[in-house]
Amino acid sequence: MLTQTATSARFAAIAAVFSFGVLATYQYTPWLVAWLLSALGVAMMRIQLIDDFRKCYPGRCKLATWERRHHYSGIVSGLLWGLLGIHPVDNLPLALQSFNLLIPALIAIAALSSHVLRVDHYRSYLLALMGSLLLSYTWRHGMQALVAWPVFGLFGALLYSIARRYNQTLADALSARNEMEQAHRELAEANRHLLDQHKILTQEESIARHVFEQLTLANDERPPGIHAWNQPMGTLSGDLIQVVRGPDGSTYVFLGDFTGHGLPAALGAVPASTVFRTMAEKGLEVALIARELNSKLYTLLPTGYFCCAVIMKVNPERCGLELWNGGLPPVLIRRHDGDFEEIPADNLPLGVVSGTEFTDHCTRHCLAAGDRVLVYSDGLIEAENHEGVMWGRKRLLALLAEAEGPGPALERLRAEILEFTNLAPVSDDISVIEIEAGDTAYQEAVA
Repeated sequence: MLTQTATSARFAAIAAVFSFGVLATYQYTPWLVAWLLSALGVAMMRIQLIDDFRKCYPGRCKLATWERRHHYSGIVSGLLWGLLGIHPVDNLPLALQSFNLLIPALIAIAALSSHVLRVDHYRSYLLALMGSLLLSYTWRHGMQALVAWPVFGLFGALLYSIARRYNQTLADALSARNEMEQAHRELAEANRHLLDQHKILTQEESIARHVFEQLTLANDERPPGIHAWNQPMGTLSGDLIQVVRGPDGSTYVFLGDFTGHGLPAALGAVPASTVFRTMAEKGLEVALIARELNSKLYTLLPTGYFCCAVIMKVNPERCGLELWNGGLPPVLIRRHDGDFEEIPADNLPLGVVSGTEFTDHCTRHCLAAGDRVLVYSDGLIEAENHEGVMWGRKRLLALLAEAEGPGPALERLRAEILEFTNLAPVSDDISVIEIEAGDTAYQEAVA
C-alpha cells in the first residue's frame, strides 16, 4: 500500500507542477504559489512514507501508526486538490474553463491504486477532495456552481464503488495467494516428512536385507554346474534359493516362492532356510524335509500365506535326482538330444494343510551328460514388458532348445528377460536355478 502511495504521490507532484504552469500562464496569483508549495509538500511527505516505514518497522513503530499517517495525509492531499476550485478561471481559454475541476477528478482516479487495500481511507480521501472542491468552486462561482454538485456526487459514488470492487477482488486474490502459500508450506512439510520417513524405511530395509542375507545366504554353496538367479521385485525377495552339500556329496536344492512380496514374504524364508539347511546337512530324505518344512510353515504363517516350492536332491555323480514339487511351475529337463521332459507339481504348497493332510510324493529321474534341469518361479514366465505382454512358457522352451553345448544357459536367459522387460516395472520376484548334469559337471564339483 505504501509503495503504491509513493507512486501516486509522484504523479500528484507532477500534476501539481503542470496545473500551476497552466493556471499561472493565464492568471498568476500568490495563492496559487502557496497551493503549489502545499501540494508538493504533502506529495513529498507521502513519497517519504515508504522509506521511513522500512527504516523503523517493525522494531521502533507499530503498523497502526503508518496506517494513520497514510490516512491523514490522504485527507490533507484531498483537501488541497479540492481547493484548486478557488482559483479564478475567467482569463483561461474556453477549452480550459473546467481545468480546475478536471484535474482533481483525474487525481482522484489516480489515487485508487494507493488506497485499494484500505477502502475506508479512499472514502475519506474522496469526501475530502469532493467536499473541498465543490465548496471552493461554489464559493468562487456562486449559486451557478451548484449544477456541478450532482455530477461530482455521482462521479464520487462511482469511484467509491469501483474502489470497493477493486478492494474485494484484491482481497480475494490475496486470500487465494495466502491459501496457496499455506498449501505450499504444508506440502513442503509433508514432503520433508515423507523424505525423512523414506530415509528411515530405506535404512531399516537395508538392515533387514543384511540380516536376511546373513540368515539365508551366509553358508549357501554353489558348486560348479549349479547356477542361480534371483531378481527381487523390491529390496527384499519373497523367493528363497538354497543350495546345500550333503554329507555323502549329494547336493540339496531348494527354491521357494512365498506369498506376497518384500518383507512379509521374506520373513517366512528365515525359518524355511534354517529347517532346510539343518536337515540337508544331515543327509535326510527329500520327503522328510518337505514334511518338516510344511509343519513349520503351517504353524508360523498366517492363513492365506504359504510357500510354493521345489526340493531336489542331486546325487554326487549328477546322474540322478529326487524331486518334490509343491505348487511351482513344472520342472524342465532338457535332454542332451533336445527333447524336453516336464515334471509338474503333484503336491500342495508348503504351509497350506496340516501334517495329516500333507502329501510328500517325490519322483526320481535319471540324468545323462548334457542334460539340463531348470527350476523357476512363476515370476519368470509372467514377466511383462511395457505393453503388458508376458514373456511366457513358449519363449522359455525356445531359448532352452537353442542352448546346445557345454556351459550354462542361465546367463542368456537372464539377458533375454531383461531385454524383453526393458526396465518395465517388475510385477513379481523372479528366481531360476539351472543344474548341469553329467560327468563334466560332476568332475568340476569334485575338483
